[in-house]
Amino acid sequence: MQANESTVLPSAMAFCENAQPIHDIASDQPSQFVVNEGAVLLRGSESRSSGSKAFPVREVCMESGARDMQEMFFGPFGTLYSFSTIHVSAARATPYTLGYVDFPNGVRVLAHVRCEDVSALYCDMPVSTATDGVDWFVTPTSAEK
Repeated sequence: MQANESTVLPSAMAFCENAQPIHDIASDQPSQFVVNEGAVLLRGSESRSSGSKAFPVREVCMESGARDMQEMFFGPFGTLYSFSTIHVSAARATPYTLGYVDFPNGVRVLAHVRCEDVSALYCDMPVSTATDGVDWFVTPTSAEK
């Protein structure tokens, strides 16, 4: 197929000069979590105008585009929505397990799942956030809190 005027995309010059990518994830946050009275809480953000919540901390609301995000903390308890154990990786030791965790405030987070026996994991399992001092992760809890 031959290119003609209707199939050629406009050049970058056709767009507004100030059309630049925006940084929506805040880069000046010291950590994705805090430890408060022994509980590991994740540091997220919430839009003052739309109520939309996000993790990690964002500067821009994902729903409205507003720049009115304020810091919020959530956890330590959630529910394991889904998970997968990875057995091949060029970047980290295997096997390791990742899972989506739903928190009561409505935020779903991709988390590292640490568990002695991964065969005991199941969807809708109660989990809690924990830390090894550097990284945060989730572990199964014995009962819902």
